[in-house]
Amino acid sequence: MKKNSKITIAYLKDVSISDICKNHVLSFCKDRQKMSKTILMHKYQYLLHIIITRCKMNEEGVCHLNAQFYRDHIFHDHWNDMLLNLSYMGFICIGCYQVGKHSTTITLMKWNIGYMTSCNVKFIKWAKVEAERRRLFEHVEATPFTEKYMESLTCLRLDRKDDALVYIDDTFKDKQTHSYEYHRGCIEDFKEDNIKIFKIDEQGRIYHHLTSLPRKLREYYNIKYELDISNSHPLLLNHYLIKYYNIPLSIIREAAQYHYDVEKLTEQLKINKLDIPCDVMTYIINTQMGKFYDDFVDEFGDMERSEVKKHVFAQVFYSHITDKYVSKFCKAFIQKYPNVWKVIRGMKSATDDKLPHTMMRAESILFRLILNKCWNKGYRVVNLHDALVVFDVEANKHVTVAELVTIIEQVYHRFGLFPSVNIEIGAER
Repeated sequence: MKKNSKITIAYLKDVSISDICKNHVLSFCKDRQKMSKTILMHKYQYLLHIIITRCKMNEEGVCHLNAQFYRDHIFHDHWNDMLLNLSYMGFICIGCYQVGKHSTTITLMKWNIGYMTSCNVKFIKWAKVEAERRRLFEHVEATPFTEKYMESLTCLRLDRKDDALVYIDDTFKDKQTHSYEYHRGCIEDFKEDNIKIFKIDEQGRIYHHLTSLPRKLREYYNIKYELDISNSHPLLLNHYLIKYYNIPLSIIREAAQYHYDVEKLTEQLKINKLDIPCDVMTYIINTQMGKFYDDFVDEFGDMERSEVKKHVFAQVFYSHITDKYVSKFCKAFIQKYPNVWKVIRGMKSATDDKLPHTMMRAESILFRLILNKCWNKGYRVVNLHDALVVFDVEANKHVTVAELVTIIEQVYHRFGLFPSVNIEIGAER
């Protein structure tokens, strides 16, 4: 170990580690004389550091801790008692644990956070143990695709850090909240020399610094354009509706060419002697226009648009099927799109996640094709699941929004999909 090694430790202000240890001894230690408070203090300091930093990085303010790892390598027989003690004292809330499915879920209950620099040998040793585990479990296989992705991702720069911190301080008046710590952490923890792909999941979705970055903060990075697909997952279902109802792609193209004039489209269906349920064509039209959520927002006018979108998306596409309970959002969808629901129901069950996983895989395939087309032109671009991010660098000097939209549309058209593309960042049209 190098001399003068240091580590930054997060702690809760106005919280006495000594009091926590005293409560631990009183509550859990039968032989109080033999319990070393110094050992306990170090372990509690480091456990709180882990919980604070992990919860701070999570958008929901929670973290999942692998009990087996921490019990075996750092906290040993104290692990369960330490968590219970912190829970009893109101510093954390412990969630469910299921063997093989869910690791221990921790919610941090207090957010008055401070930081200190420590030369403690134990802290440094434990941090190295954690770092080695992350290295083993967060390995991303090197492939031609990931290498090209990293070439673009390393172009990411935080151009306006000071402006971003001012925005956060002005926006969050209460500095003792998770939201404040999370937003500030996104900016303060960004390091250009540590830009990497964190994970690629089983559906091919890629995770890195930008994927968890709040939308408003992306404006402070060197992003030239950000283009996203309106109602992306509802749109992807069209691919399966077309197959299920045997809808000719010519009809889908004509629908787009007619700018979704219902009368002209109905006339074409009659000419082609096609018996396609009206709600199916309405669904296809609304998703291609990027207006899928509009009707539901109008129906649930007492809720914020973002809340309506979240609930409709989750209840219709991502929840398991059950006959015992159907949410009001799902009922509204079924009433409006009964024949679309028939297809969705066939792709879902009460126990599996076939539909959401199928849609996520489809989205990943589409964007891999889009990225490759852009890379072949020499552009430096990455994606945020259903969005294309173009960095403001020399390689992208001549790229235009019109060209990017054309690339996206060409890929989607191959699958019978006609997306509505939004320009989230970048004023050019």
